Amino acid sequence: MFKYIQALTRHAGRIWLLVTFLVIGACVSQPQKPAETARSIIDADDAAFQQAEDLLGRGQSKEALGYYSRYLSQYANGRHAPQAFLRIGTIYQQHGELGAAEAFYRGAIEKFPQSHEASQAHLALIDLLIQANRSAEAGEVATAMLGQPLDQTLRHDLLQRLVKLSSSTKDSAHTALYSYLLYTSLPSPENASWHKLLIETIASLDEKDIISLWDRLEAPEIRGYMMYRYAEVQAIAENDDDALDVLSVFRARFPDHPYSVQAQQLLEILEQRLSFEPRTIGCLLPLSGAYEAYGQRALNAIQMALSQQKGTENQQIIKLVVKDSASNDERAVAAVRELSQARVGAIIGPMVTAPAATREAQQLHIPMVTFTQKPEITTGDFIFRHFITPHNQVKTLVQYFVHDLGLRDFAVMYPKEAYGKTFMMLFWDEIIRQGGRMMGVESYSPEQTDFAETIKRLTGNYYPIPSDLKARPVVQVKEPSYFFGNRPSADSLEGLIPDPVPRLTGLYFEDSDQERNRAANLGRRISQEVKEPIVDFDVLFIPDAPKTSGLILPQLAYYDVKNIYLAGTNLWHSQQLIDMTGDYAQSAIMVDGFYKDSQSDTVRRFVEGYRSIYGTDPGLMEAFAFDTANFLFELIMRPEIQKRNELRDAMKQLCFIDGVTGATAFAPDGEAIKRLSLLRIKGNRFVEIEHP
Repeated sequence: MFKYIQALTRHAGRIWLLVTFLVIGACVSQPQKPAETARSIIDADDAAFQQAEDLLGRGQSKEALGYYSRYLSQYANGRHAPQAFLRIGTIYQQHGELGAAEAFYRGAIEKFPQSHEASQAHLALIDLLIQANRSAEAGEVATAMLGQPLDQTLRHDLLQRLVKLSSSTKDSAHTALYSYLLYTSLPSPENASWHKLLIETIASLDEKDIISLWDRLEAPEIRGYMMYRYAEVQAIAENDDDALDVLSVFRARFPDHPYSVQAQQLLEILEQRLSFEPRTIGCLLPLSGAYEAYGQRALNAIQMALSQQKGTENQQIIKLVVKDSASNDERAVAAVRELSQARVGAIIGPMVTAPAATREAQQLHIPMVTFTQKPEITTGDFIFRHFITPHNQVKTLVQYFVHDLGLRDFAVMYPKEAYGKTFMMLFWDEIIRQGGRMMGVESYSPEQTDFAETIKRLTGNYYPIPSDLKARPVVQVKEPSYFFGNRPSADSLEGLIPDPVPRLTGLYFEDSDQERNRAANLGRRISQEVKEPIVDFDVLFIPDAPKTSGLILPQLAYYDVKNIYLAGTNLWHSQQLIDMTGDYAQSAIMVDGFYKDSQSDTVRRFVEGYRSIYGTDPGLMEAFAFDTANFLFELIMRPEIQKRNELRDAMKQLCFIDGVTGATAFAPDGEAIKRLSLLRIKGNRFVEIEHP
C-alpha cells in the first residue's frame, strides 16, 4: 500500500486523487455489512485506529501508514479520522514525500475545520511550506490562522513559527512584533529567550519600522529600547538635533534603563559634533579667481562690521576665520570642511559656488548664509539665503502696482535669454496670483538694437523708426574703484553695470521647474493701415540691463507708447540708464535691495563709514554682507547658544530690525523675508518711494 501511494505522489496533479481514493474507498470497495449497534461501531472504530497507533508507537511507520489508510477507507468520518489525516501527513513528511503530506494536511483542514487536528494540521502545513522554501505561502497560512480564535498553546506555537518565518525573510519589524507578543504572554523565566531576541531585533530596526511598531509595543521598558534605537538611527543619518531631542526625552523618562550608559555616550558624541568654538564665525568668499573683486568687497563690509563690534561695550572678541573659495566648486567644498575643522559656528557666504558649498555645509550641519540668486539653494535646514532674488523683486513690484496704485493690466518685453525668461515667467505668475491681467508679452534678441518690430507686435503701431533712435550710443560710466586688474572692455558687464553682482551671483540660470507651455507672444498682429497704437496696459515691465533698456525706452516714446508706468529690475538702478534715456525714463520704477542715498540714519552711517575706510561707496553686495555679519555676531554672542543647531534655530526666530538693507527675518525654508526698496527716476537721480 505504501509503495502504491508513493508512486501516486510523484505526480503533483494526482495528489488530491490519493486523498479522494482513501476518503471514498469505503463507499465503493466495502461489501454491505449487517447492522451493528452504535457501541460495536465505536469499538471497531477505536480498535482499527489503535492498531495503526500501536504500529506507529513501535516505530513501524510504513506499516502504520497502511493501517491508517485502511482506517480511513472504513471510517471516512470516524471519530479518529482527523487524527488519521494528520498522522498520514506526518509520516509522508518524515519520508520526504512533501506533496502527499501537504495533501493530507489540507484534507484535515478542509474536511474537519473545527477540529483540534485542523489547527495542528495548520501548524504542520506551515512547517512543511518553510521546509519546501515556500515562505510566502507559509506566511499567508500563518497570518490567516492568527486571525482565528486559538487557545493559548496553539497561539504560542503559531507565533513561534511566525518569528521563524519573519527572521528567515529578514523582516525585522514582524520579528520584533511576534517576539514581543510571545514575551508579553509567557510567564518568566519562560519568556526570557523571547525578550533577548526582541531586544536584538529592535537594535536592527530602521526609522520606518520603529514608527510602525510604536503603538503596538506598549511595554514601557521596550519603548525605552525603541527610543534609544530611534535616536541611534537619527545620529547615523546625521540628523543630530533630532537625535539629541529623543535622547533628552529618553534620559528623562528612563533614568535607570539598561541603555542609559550608551545613551549618555551617544549624547556626548552628538553634542561634540554640534558644538563650536565660542564666538567663531567662518567666512567663505571668492578672494581669487574671476570674482575676486566681489569677494573682496563683501569681506571689506564684514570686517567693517567686526571692527564696530570691538568698539561696543561688549569687549568679547569675535574670531573670523576667512577661507577663499577661489570661485571654484571643489575648492569651496574643501574650504567648508576646513571651516568645520576650525569649529566655526556659522559660515558667511559663498556666492557663485553656493550649490556645491551648501550641500557640504548641510551634511556637516553648519549654518550657512549665502549671497546668491540661484534657485533651490535653501534645500536643507542649515542653509539660509540673505540676498535679493528674482521672486522677491517681482513680488514687490506687482504688489506696489496692484495694491498701492490699483492697476491691473500689464505687459512685458523681455530678452530671449535665461535672465529675461526667468523674470518674465515669475512676473506673469505673480500678476495672476495678485489678481492682475497680462495683456501682452513680446521677446527680443539680446543683440537687438532696433525694437520697432517688437514694439509693433506689442501695440500694433507700424511707423518706421527714425535713424537717430535706432542705435543710440552707450554712455560710458566711470569705472568704480573696486574693480582691479585689467580695465574691462566697453561691452563687458562690468563696464555697463556699476553693480553687476546680481548677474554674477546667479541670475542667469535656466530653471527647469518653470518650463511650461506658453504662447511665445501675446502681441497683436493687425493690418498695416492701423495708425494708432493699442496701449491697453498700465505697466510695461522690461527685465534687462541699462545698455538695452536705454535703447528701448526712447523708441517706446516715438511709437506713442506713453502714459504708462515703465518698470525694471534692480539692474535699472544705474546712472547709466538715466544718462542714456534722459526724459524718456522719468518716473520709471525699479526695485533694489539697497539704496545708498536713503534717508535712514542706519544707511547714512554705513555709507559714510565705508567710504571713509575704503574710499568708495558701498553697493548691494557690501550692504548684504554687512547686515549678515551683524546679525550673526549678535546671535553668536548669546551665552545660551553653544551648538550649531541652537544657532540655526535662533536664526529662524530672528528679527533683525536695524539693517542697512532693511529689516531681516527668515522663513522656515531659510529664505530671507525682506522689504525691498522701491525707487523711481526723478530728473537725473533716483528717489525712494515710500510704500507700506
